[in-house]
Amino acid sequence: MRTRVRLFTEQIAQRAGAILDLEVSHLADAISDPPSQELGDLSLPCFQLAGPLKKAPAAIATQLAAAEWDFPWIETVETAGPYLNFRLRRDHFARLALERVEQGGEQWGAGQSGAGKRVLVEYSSPNIAKHLAIHHLRSTMLGQAMANLLRCAGHEVISWNHLGDWGTGFGKLLACWDQFRDSDNLDDPPLEVRDDPVSDLNALYVQFNLASEADPQLDSLARDWFRKLEAGDPQAVERWQRIRSVSLEKFDTIYQRLGVHFDETVGESHYQDAMLQMVDQLKDAGILEQSDGADVVRLSEEIPPMLIRKQDGATLYGTRDLASAVLRHQMFPFDRCLYVVDAGQGLHFRQVFGVLKLLGYSWADQLEHAEFGVMRLQVDGAWKKGKTRGGQVVLLEDVLEQSVQLASDKVRAKNPDLSDDQVSQISEAVGVGAVIFSDMKSARRKDVNFDLDKILSFDGETGPYLQYTHVRFCSILRKASPLNLVSGDGNRLVEAEELVLLKRILRFPEVIARAARDAEPSHLSQYLLELAGEFNTYYAQHRVISDDAQLSGDRLALVEALQRTLGRGLKLLCVEPLERM
Repeated sequence: MRTRVRLFTEQIAQRAGAILDLEVSHLADAISDPPSQELGDLSLPCFQLAGPLKKAPAAIATQLAAAEWDFPWIETVETAGPYLNFRLRRDHFARLALERVEQGGEQWGAGQSGAGKRVLVEYSSPNIAKHLAIHHLRSTMLGQAMANLLRCAGHEVISWNHLGDWGTGFGKLLACWDQFRDSDNLDDPPLEVRDDPVSDLNALYVQFNLASEADPQLDSLARDWFRKLEAGDPQAVERWQRIRSVSLEKFDTIYQRLGVHFDETVGESHYQDAMLQMVDQLKDAGILEQSDGADVVRLSEEIPPMLIRKQDGATLYGTRDLASAVLRHQMFPFDRCLYVVDAGQGLHFRQVFGVLKLLGYSWADQLEHAEFGVMRLQVDGAWKKGKTRGGQVVLLEDVLEQSVQLASDKVRAKNPDLSDDQVSQISEAVGVGAVIFSDMKSARRKDVNFDLDKILSFDGETGPYLQYTHVRFCSILRKASPLNLVSGDGNRLVEAEELVLLKRILRFPEVIARAARDAEPSHLSQYLLELAGEFNTYYAQHRVISDDAQLSGDRLALVEALQRTLGRGLKLLCVEPLERM
């Protein structure tokens, strides 16, 4: 079922094709709003018809305007130079538009542009034994939003968390277990019962690095422990599994708070055998070369050689990415695979994708680096990448707590009569939603300046502003309930501002499909901001509930459609739509 403005633009395109006796399959994509409402409500530029017809665009527009346009929702057809402008019968258009939204139900906005296609989305990808930090927010939330949008557009989606759970750093932690038992015995109390085992592991890791500066033998000890882990030593594996387990538990607590979930959580450790097989495969293909004692694959003059194995025989995370790509495609043959990783890894992914193409994997063309800009914090009056003045990493959990507390202060100030439980629930939704939306509102490739005070504002381009607009919809509907007003069919929605809102609502599925196609959640966030802004302009000029019961019913139907659209859009972005605030 077509539930979009496209339902109308396709009819216009088909009629134009019939008049001109021309195939115009893509003409509907060119139809848009005129620059001014004085020109009409929909506009068809005739430039792309000039070539096939060998006529001037203005002459084509005149020919089309002279023909019959027998659609009940079209009032007039006029020309403006090379443009064919349509003025809609607002009562008919409103009724048809509201019918489409109602028919969409709870799945309003869902489409089938991705039907039959599988997309694997890798995002978040934190390192075990470390906290989720503020810089993890971008990959985590952009990736989850992409997964949500792709599912809504009809794709089968596999959401994938690629954990950093392997490498010499774990040799250091295993060495700490015995070496620094006097400072922190990880068996007493056990990691599993500690309040914050990840912080304790971090503290030991820092202690080890400081101590190794004075005693280089400690690094040798760490390498010995990692070799034991690679060889499957029972004690090393048991301790590593415990480190991994407490880290995952901590991650999951924050993921749940953010509305993030994964279909598959797979660590780098899973690819140990596959990495060795990958090295052999590169040898067999004749593309593995020696360079200063290391193994590399040469790509092109524009791309430096990819390092596969160091002089000491150790593989790198690039080798793991090669192996993981092959295994993923074996597990879930995909039509598209997105790596939601910061733009600084652009060269790395060009190398990975290039090597896979050299190996003859045709699906390597379906791999995409969905890159994003960095998140910057204000330090000493300047915006700097994700660290405090002292160079400390800013933890994501701390940012969420601070945001929720600031939201709580604002909610209490505005609503002193709310109970503690109500304040707690609203503050969690507003505080967490503000942090999430701050990451979604701009194009993902742009750097983000994270300003907690600004993102919690109830005015401007913020999550709380959208949540407040949703609350306003709910408040209007609650006020109408005791008045026994019945939602109308929309026939009385003839104001210019109402037409603007209806067209905006009908574009919701198109926006979702475009955001999914481009892996760009900001398409949806900007759409929602425009929707909210247009409603608030309308609300300042028109009463929804008035003495005219029939007009009130139609306007309530419009508010219901707006509420469904905004609420659904917020959920796709992992922001909770609130009924009270």
